[in-house]
Amino acid sequence: MRCYLLFLLALLAARLGAAQAPAVWPAGTGLQASYYNGTEFDILVLRRRDAAIDFDWKMQPPVEGLGPQYFSVRWEGYILAPTTGEYEFSTVMDDGLRVWVGGKRIIDAWREQDHVPATVRLRLEAGHYYRLRVDYFQTVRDSRAVLRWRLPNSTELVTVGRQALFAGLPASAKPVPPPKPPVAARPAPTPTPTPALNQRQVVPPPPAARPQPRVVARPVSRPATPPRRTLAATTPTRRPVRPAVVGLGDSLPDLTKLRRGEAVALNHIYFVQSQARLLPRSEPELARLVRVLRDKPALQFEIAGHTDNVGDAQKNQQLSEQRARLVRAYLVKRGIDSLRLTAVGYGGSRPVADNRDPQQRPRNRRVELIMR
Repeated sequence: MRCYLLFLLALLAARLGAAQAPAVWPAGTGLQASYYNGTEFDILVLRRRDAAIDFDWKMQPPVEGLGPQYFSVRWEGYILAPTTGEYEFSTVMDDGLRVWVGGKRIIDAWREQDHVPATVRLRLEAGHYYRLRVDYFQTVRDSRAVLRWRLPNSTELVTVGRQALFAGLPASAKPVPPPKPPVAARPAPTPTPTPALNQRQVVPPPPAARPQPRVVARPVSRPATPPRRTLAATTPTRRPVRPAVVGLGDSLPDLTKLRRGEAVALNHIYFVQSQARLLPRSEPELARLVRVLRDKPALQFEIAGHTDNVGDAQKNQQLSEQRARLVRAYLVKRGIDSLRLTAVGYGGSRPVADNRDPQQRPRNRRVELIMR
């Protein structure tokens, strides 16, 4: 009997130890990262696998082929919850950042800002894989993107590491379906009141008729006919004069006076040599252009990129198109309707100066607005 009791106790201890042992999860693979030129995922430059989202690029390019400014990144994959409970997700961003977990957007800070933190709490179930997506964009100066979490019953805020991130679902995964949109409940019909049985309905008597006042006819006195005004005495009504649209300094004329098909050059837009990267000194010209387009919402333009004829013609064509798209992305990012703008690259096919003259050649490297 004693041996039997000892056997039962040993078996019970083994089961309790197995129940309390932590689950063994597959090794994480990191997230699929896509790096783009432009702040609205305009031109794909590189795809790679990132172990975590914990970057402080400061004023350095994030990857080869991109500049330190005006780029965007998208991380996609799944995040595994090791335990059940309430998680605290925390980010630090400079500039814009958006985070989705399980198809639900938990952080939305899509704007220019300087090292701004954000925190949100979310309940997750152990062993489940939640679809994860993080979007990021950078304009000028420092650039930073960080995704951290605090696990249930923990006081430490740590970076979401590779062990919890997966570019694709493992074979043994339990994916969490995205939340279904709420179904609008139909309003209940208003019941029609029914009189109770054997209840006597009391009909109020009609109101007493009021005596009508006696109408006395009085002669109508017509006003005297005003004297007719001669044509010479008539003063024409002047229409109010509309204020003229403020132009972009000395670089551009009034855009409202352009006819369809007419072009005007953006003379103060500057790029890094042989690259589709805006320089910071382009900001004043672009900011003034944004204000004009906001004031005149009916204006529509083609943004045309041009280069000189030095070098490979195909590369010049590609560079001119990338620069035009970059300017368009800048305007769209600041609230200009994308349907009002198109971006086209013409390479060196439309020179406005002699490419044989080194002093005139820079005039052909330009970005134009063409009225649509």
